[in-house]
Amino acid sequence: MTSLVLLIFLLFVSYSSSAQELYDDYRLYKLEQEEWDEYVVSSDTTLFYRLQQTQDDLYEHLSAYKFSFVESSRRGQYYTARESLLDGIHVRAVNLPILKRLGLSRKSYSGIASGSSHIVGSIAGMDDYSAHHSFPLDGVNVAAFFSGKGYLGGARATLNASLGKGWSTTIYASVKGGDDLYVKGVYRDALDLALRLGKEYESGANLSFVALSTLSERGLRSGTTQEVFTLRGDRLYNPTWGHQMGKVRNSRTRKDQVPFLAMSYSQPLGSSTQMIISMGGNYGQREYGNLGWYDAMTPRPDNYRYLPSYYYSESIASAVEDAWRRGDEEYTQVNWTELYNQNRISSSGAVYALEGRVERIADAELSLGFHSDLNQSLRLDYGLRVRYDNSRNFKRVKDLLGALYLQDLDYFLLDDDTYSSALQNNLLTPNRKVGVGDRFSYDYSLERISSSFEASLHYAKSRLIMDVGLSAGQDIIYRNGYFEKELYKGSASYGRSSKLKFMPYVVNARLGYSFSPKHFADVGVMVSDVTPAAENLFHNPQYNNRVVDNPEAEHRLSAEINYRYTSDKAQLMLSAYMLSKTNQRRTIRAYDDLSAIYCDVDIVGLGELFYGVESAARLKLATNLDLNLAAAYGEGIYSHNPHVTHYDDRSGRLISSSESYMGDCHVGGVPRFSAMAELTYFTYRGWVASCSVQGVMGRYVDASVIRRTERVAHQASFSPEIYRSFIAQSRLSDAVTMDVFVSRWFNLGRGRLSLTLAVRNLLGNCGIEYGGYEQSRIRNYQSGENRIFMPMDDIVTYASGRSYYAVISFKL
Repeated sequence: MTSLVLLIFLLFVSYSSSAQELYDDYRLYKLEQEEWDEYVVSSDTTLFYRLQQTQDDLYEHLSAYKFSFVESSRRGQYYTARESLLDGIHVRAVNLPILKRLGLSRKSYSGIASGSSHIVGSIAGMDDYSAHHSFPLDGVNVAAFFSGKGYLGGARATLNASLGKGWSTTIYASVKGGDDLYVKGVYRDALDLALRLGKEYESGANLSFVALSTLSERGLRSGTTQEVFTLRGDRLYNPTWGHQMGKVRNSRTRKDQVPFLAMSYSQPLGSSTQMIISMGGNYGQREYGNLGWYDAMTPRPDNYRYLPSYYYSESIASAVEDAWRRGDEEYTQVNWTELYNQNRISSSGAVYALEGRVERIADAELSLGFHSDLNQSLRLDYGLRVRYDNSRNFKRVKDLLGALYLQDLDYFLLDDDTYSSALQNNLLTPNRKVGVGDRFSYDYSLERISSSFEASLHYAKSRLIMDVGLSAGQDIIYRNGYFEKELYKGSASYGRSSKLKFMPYVVNARLGYSFSPKHFADVGVMVSDVTPAAENLFHNPQYNNRVVDNPEAEHRLSAEINYRYTSDKAQLMLSAYMLSKTNQRRTIRAYDDLSAIYCDVDIVGLGELFYGVESAARLKLATNLDLNLAAAYGEGIYSHNPHVTHYDDRSGRLISSSESYMGDCHVGGVPRFSAMAELTYFTYRGWVASCSVQGVMGRYVDASVIRRTERVAHQASFSPEIYRSFIAQSRLSDAVTMDVFVSRWFNLGRGRLSLTLAVRNLLGNCGIEYGGYEQSRIRNYQSGENRIFMPMDDIVTYASGRSYYAVISFKL
């Protein structure tokens, strides 16, 4: 008995997948996969070649979520760059976990050689969901789960039902909540709801309706400098919370309340053409909450001015260090009591408040597509797409922290001798005192109208396959200001800006050949122009309508070559890829320490180059034993030095213009090498046990473009050593983790009960740096008659140590 308990305990403390909930059909999937493998290698038919040529993304299937213990991007592209479509309608990444619960058919494509009917201008690949090709069998699935990481636990339920006369439905609901057990101040409360309603007609037509929403609020953590982590002796230290009335209160929160709706109808047009028309979109709000301070000292406890390294006096530095090492929360955490006290003694309203930076999303999309089989070997996909995106952005008061009101003024100009007479944020309602829920500071929308035509030709003859695709369209972007800022009177801030027009396009081609039922290879190329993000086309969209000079599209060129091997005992994938991004543009608002002025910074001509190889293998070592392997080696570097221009954000006056030397820098969050191995054992009696090891090497912090400009790195450097500190890029530590899980299912009448126990990071390594970035701010010291400039320390975040996960589910 003792040995059995010990065995269960060891399995329990060895795997966690809090990013992806473990499902209870794992064993059945394995058995079905085994039967399919036996079938596909037994024939040499044209049907098999078609299946072989359109296989799913094996690397994505095996490695997804395995490297989530660090900030990691595949091929240099974050998961948000991977497009997801539901019958042609774009779906936000936050909604994908819900979409998967509805049992919709899903095809996962890697890179640019996809074979999908949709034209995608990203090497990150895509997920193509359809509500027309999957109607789940009747049944109920309920589960309760425990996480401890990000939130405490929750429950979910799925109902699939046939309603008669061709109608079917799926209803899904999930609730989760509670505090993180490892990082103080972190929590999540969420309610997920989804509905799928489908109708099959005798004519072959299909009608579907999908509605889903995530209503969530999260308490967030924040990175800080290595000095702070050392002082606290805690790599999971979080500076965003403090005690108020004996309870933990987080000053940094995020809310997401953006429902998604989509409706689509497919209809055969004759014997060779299928039409599908879809419409859908998102409407709701996202809010990022944080502390605001108005003509007052920053309340963030880990600000560089509150650390021992800031003070020249040894006695003061020693006292500050002692407070940090003792964990004096009045100094090391948000001091809510002091913030309330400052507001009470203020005679001019709140000097501290909780403010919400809100983005109201209103997106609508219409897609009309046709699929025509011209003959047995030739297929044509073509269609039109129209899209309208409206992102309205404003700031509103969440909590006045004991004050009666907040004056809606531009507090950055209070002490400005030249511009202190232009303090009004909105001349339409001057001298306004705002309360909880009121908008203040800024209110504007960024609007985008897009239209495009897509066409792709697919040729498949015996073992040969060729695809050629084209997407061409027009984007119109403009800003609409709802506040008239006194600093930018009239149309300079109020009303519509001038319209910016772009002509984006994508051209891709693919050639593939099946050498045998086991061996297939293809090569793909893509050239595209991509419209920049709307916020990067205005100098300061929060305050004015001024567009950047010479707005141009971003240019992309990519290529890849793939090889796949398939047999009854193994699946293997090898890929080599290259992606070049040039003419990238970014605009930011930052404080310029050299001129002591807040500036609008225009970064033009940034270039990035990504290249590397990927491999993945699924091996059947025995009837009940599988081995999954995945590895990737790649580089992500800055290929072009951008030009950086600083403008005074009060007047638009040119402050500086210089080149930034980014050529020796790596793109942050792109591991040079990543690999994983997973061994899975399962039995026909319902046991599944799995152990995986994964690691990453060669990661770097995000590089600052500003501090590498000629103006800063050369002119502000007092010595060669200081110059090197400005241009050096810190490398993050290599990391390896081990995960294991054990699952057992039981037949209970017509139902099935499943139990899953898991732990992630079995070895409890708490020294893994999740990610980091360089600060653009510059510190300065007085040394005799000289003013010495130095870069500020990097901001880093550490991954959690050992974390647990458990699921109890029942399926009927």
